[in-house]
Amino acid sequence: MATTPAESELQLNPERKLIAPLWHTIVFLLFLIGYAYFQRGRVGRFENQHITNKVPFYLLTIVFELVLVAYVWFLGVRPAGGSFRALIGGKWNTAGDVLRDIGVAFVFWIIIIGPLVEVQHLLGANSQMAKAARVMSPQSTQEMIAWTCLSVSAGFCEELVFRGYLQKQFHAFTGSAALAILLQAVVFGAAHSYQGVNGAVTITVYGALFGILAEYRKSLRPGMIQHATQDTFAGLAYGLLQRLGKLPRAYF
Repeated sequence: MATTPAESELQLNPERKLIAPLWHTIVFLLFLIGYAYFQRGRVGRFENQHITNKVPFYLLTIVFELVLVAYVWFLGVRPAGGSFRALIGGKWNTAGDVLRDIGVAFVFWIIIIGPLVEVQHLLGANSQMAKAARVMSPQSTQEMIAWTCLSVSAGFCEELVFRGYLQKQFHAFTGSAALAILLQAVVFGAAHSYQGVNGAVTITVYGALFGILAEYRKSLRPGMIQHATQDTFAGLAYGLLQRLGKLPRAYF
């Protein structure tokens, strides 16, 4: 049976090969929309109830992120013949490889601070994002430990599902790396829409920068390191400043 040029290109070009079925991605996107809606109401309820122990909140979020990874892997990538190594990219054979990616993550952190500050400055004050930060930031020692675990989980899980899975899927759909980066960033921002419109826009830019890093390095490892480190530092710093009554104007 003859194939069309488009079908031949899809078969011959590995970058155009879907890493999971189309239905799998559609269900994933619908699930994220539902999660964003649920999380928006959850933050409001959390604040109104004046809950003092946030550890269960953090642990439940970790479970949710692991469920996302399990869905992507067991119902999508693995049945399609993919592997974790291919999804993450890169390789650590020596300590030098690890240190290299840590260095890349640190340089990336320095580079993205400027654009994120500028975006927040242009968008103006964001009361919804400030409320989410206030509600979610850790206070006690137990909460800080749990927050660190949550940050590490977010660094691994979110990079895997957004920059690993979604970005590769969108690349296969569109044939364009730039469009794939943009689309996954929009979805990433929408998933954080409980932080308000300005917060979602800022996080969309953040996701696009991570997407560029993943595409440039052909690896999620530096992004995972930076994401986990930044979330840990931001949460702990914000929590400590909140206890001191000196909240920052921006929350990264």
